[in-house]
Amino acid sequence: MPLLLGLAAATTPEPVTLGLAGLALACLSLRVQRLRRSARAATRHRNNLARLTAPAIARLIAETGSAAPRAGWEQEATVLFADIRGFTRLCEGLAPGDVAAFLADFRTRAAGAIEAAGGLIDKFVGDEVMALFGVSDTAPGDGDRAVAAARALAAAMAAWSRDRAQAGLPPVRLGIGLHRGPVFIGIIGTERVEFTAVGDTVNVARRLEQMTRTLPCDCLASEAAVQDGTSSEARIVAVRAVRGARAVLRLFTLRLDTGEGADR
Repeated sequence: MPLLLGLAAATTPEPVTLGLAGLALACLSLRVQRLRRSARAATRHRNNLARLTAPAIARLIAETGSAAPRAGWEQEATVLFADIRGFTRLCEGLAPGDVAAFLADFRTRAAGAIEAAGGLIDKFVGDEVMALFGVSDTAPGDGDRAVAAARALAAAMAAWSRDRAQAGLPPVRLGIGLHRGPVFIGIIGTERVEFTAVGDTVNVARRLEQMTRTLPCDCLASEAAVQDGTSSEARIVAVRAVRGARAVLRLFTLRLDTGEGADR
């Protein structure tokens, strides 16, 4: 553009040169405006990613682009829910800051166990964690990775409990639920966004975690979750309806070896 303006100034009358200069400035102004809009869009995208719970989810969205997560998609996945048993009792008498420190310690240990097994943490809600298997990695073996995560969670809580015992504190145990099926995955919300999975599969996984409070097991898995894996240590414990499920389910307990003997 400067070269063209120079040639124009040397070969054309002054009014034409001024007109070309004005056109060049207008083009430059439009380009600056486009760059500013792109920068604002990039900033909004980064801010949206920053609102997401897990860094792995932010990386997933950054790698796939913002359009696909916003539209969402449906796929098969294994969902894990884990919840601290007796959380209220564990926190009785603690100052609010100590409760926050306890939850931070739990979340750090839970995130390490789940992510090491190949899981994607969907969210933490209080003392509960939800994780997905098969979202960022669609290779076979979601069930095995979910079972590995459940065992890693139990082992992490056992190690934490041993440390707590030295300080005279009670142990930390989890109830874990696993279910596999179709889920809808995508970004929900506008200003306050959440990348999450929804559907009956998610609801059933959470119900299974809650049912560990009344059934003799720490980890309860649906037949769909067990069949997707290769673990031979699953043992059927019940055949019953589960709230949120469309049919009666065969429910299995999984051995979670924490190094302290067999789980109940």
